[in-house]
Amino acid sequence: MVKGRGQFKSWQINSYLKQVMAQSHHLLKNREHRFGKRPRIPRMLSPHLKGLLITASGVLIISPDGLLTRLILTDHWTMIFWRALLVSFGMWLMINLLYPNRAWQQYRTVRGPGLLMVGAYSLGTISFVFAITHTSVANTLIILSSTPLFAALISRVLLHERIQPRTLIAILLVAVGIGVIAAGSAVGSSGLMGDLAAILGSFFLACGFSFVRRFPNTSAFAAISCSGLITALLVLPLAAPLAVSASDFGYLLLMGLYVVPIGTALMFVGPRYIPAAEVGLLMLLESILGPVWVWMVFAEQPGINTLVGGAIVLSTLALNTVWALKYPNYKSALQP
Repeated sequence: MVKGRGQFKSWQINSYLKQVMAQSHHLLKNREHRFGKRPRIPRMLSPHLKGLLITASGVLIISPDGLLTRLILTDHWTMIFWRALLVSFGMWLMINLLYPNRAWQQYRTVRGPGLLMVGAYSLGTISFVFAITHTSVANTLIILSSTPLFAALISRVLLHERIQPRTLIAILLVAVGIGVIAAGSAVGSSGLMGDLAAILGSFFLACGFSFVRRFPNTSAFAAISCSGLITALLVLPLAAPLAVSASDFGYLLLMGLYVVPIGTALMFVGPRYIPAAEVGLLMLLESILGPVWVWMVFAEQPGINTLVGGAIVLSTLALNTVWALKYPNYKSALQP
């Protein structure tokens, strides 16, 4: 067969296609250089927005915790027993929901150093309930908001992390604010023991958070679940579990199976997507919303010392957080 004038050999066609592809790639690169990369199809939620929504939802869900504690009329030892036991069961449900085929493996991580986390969360629970039943909700939550600063001091020992000058200044100012709050309780001859218990609670919670970072292979959810069971067993001799009224038990169920486990789970998951500073800023909402819920139901108004001390504490924490957002030291707050 005689080849026509318009026919090409195969190697000529391949060479021509390679030239066309090279020119197309070059044009695309020039376009991206001039106009930026091609826009991608937007997702429903960006990871950052997802982290904000998850963390904020956790704060909103757990914010009525103080109100529910106030609505329960039983003694604080019985309340601690049922709260701890139900939270243990609630966290077990959350673990099975998040890790349907690996729930037991999560509990197996709670051994050795993980027992330190269990002890910290157990003592934190006891301190929190004692504080909120012996002083105002505003005092308790404002003092507990200082937990990140306690964590900074503990991390200096456990993780050998350097404490920045702004954090040291914040610690001193928060200490002044807590002192103002405690002074008001001492003058009023009521609530001082509750304020001291809140300080202990903040310390133990900070220990728990620091242990999570120090021992990342230990499941925090499983540690909280185990601590609830151990706490219930510890306070059982002092409690009267069968003396709880139907209304009190309803509040306990709401607290132990919904508010605490779901709120805690969301506040642990959300920080995987957003910086630690933003997490701290969102968690300050609990210190504001918690007293608001109690005021709406019981008309419990904070005293002048609580307002002044709370303003010092919350404004210091907010400014410290905003500064961390403006000058970040590390990329994210990814926690297991």
